[in-house]
Amino acid sequence: MVHVYRETVDVRVQNSNLVVGTTAVEVNPLGFKFVKGILLRVPGSFDPVPNTDSIWIGNASITADNDVVTGGFTLVPGSSLFLPVELVTDLYAISSAASQKLAWVGV
Repeated sequence: MVHVYRETVDVRVQNSNLVVGTTAVEVNPLGFKFVKGILLRVPGSFDPVPNTDSIWIGNASITADNDVVTGGFTLVPGSSLFLPVELVTDLYAISSAASQKLAWVGV
């Protein structure tokens, strides 16, 4: 048996494209609140302008490596990450290369 539910959410969709480099940048600097969460995506080989390097996601102390303390969650070009959170604060992105892109959309 399959149950399909229709859900109405009275919110605005928010989105942004960030330029990420070797200094950590806040993903949601305006503090948008979401009902369902936020989807992060790194442009890959099928995009018009793909990233050439990975992006790491983490807190303000994040580093662009796999350090067990400061290294974040790695997003390689073409990958995405959904975070089912309402308030996205203290979420940062960094890369080991300049001018990498990170797109996000939240509902």
